[in-house]
Amino acid sequence: VCLQDLPVLFAIDRAGIVGGDGETHQGIFDISYLMAMPGITLMAPKNKWELSDMIKFAIGYAHPSAIRYPRGEAYTGLESQRDKIALGKAEPIYEMEQGDVMLLAYGSMVQTAVEVRELLLQKGIECGIVNLRFAKPLDKDCLIRVAKEYRLLVTMEENVLSGGLGEAIWKYYRQQGLEIQLMTIGIPDTFVPHGNVEFLKKQLEIDADGIASQILNRLENDGEK
Repeated sequence: VCLQDLPVLFAIDRAGIVGGDGETHQGIFDISYLMAMPGITLMAPKNKWELSDMIKFAIGYAHPSAIRYPRGEAYTGLESQRDKIALGKAEPIYEMEQGDVMLLAYGSMVQTAVEVRELLLQKGIECGIVNLRFAKPLDKDCLIRVAKEYRLLVTMEENVLSGGLGEAIWKYYRQQGLEIQLMTIGIPDTFVPHGNVEFLKKQLEIDADGIASQILNRLENDGEK
């Protein structure tokens, strides 16, 4: 499909942790293996309205594309945030001229990012959120902007870290020679067992409490240097 540049849409359901479907069905590798394919566009929606918008965009897009979305009920938050889908363009959710932390969230992790932001605000940490929307191509203008405005950048993906979105963003910053503080939140290099989704996310520290705790520890350790 990619070699011939065909207008094919891959609709990837059960993306991320699926719990009851079992260890073989955890959708935690697709970002990594699709990233390696030349010419493909990778998208993930933050909520049900954005899923609809992305499908409509992909149907009118004359090149290979993939949309990943989780199992279960769609997120209904951030209904008023509905910027038009544009190729390779992220969507700012909460931004400020200067801040402590910027959460760069992809797909289902935008909902988690909203919860993380609330926890950090309670600790006096100024926090922004960007809905990345596209893993490939990356919104490089957005990445450059937030690198200048925030003390710590945190990528969030429901995928293995190896070969994933956070790794791609880290590589881009290195190529640009930018000195930034970056945390990559995702799933370690392992198979995830069968189990309750909330329990598994807590065990992997990719739930809101786990991510907020990791960020606070990082900020505290950086402050001691």
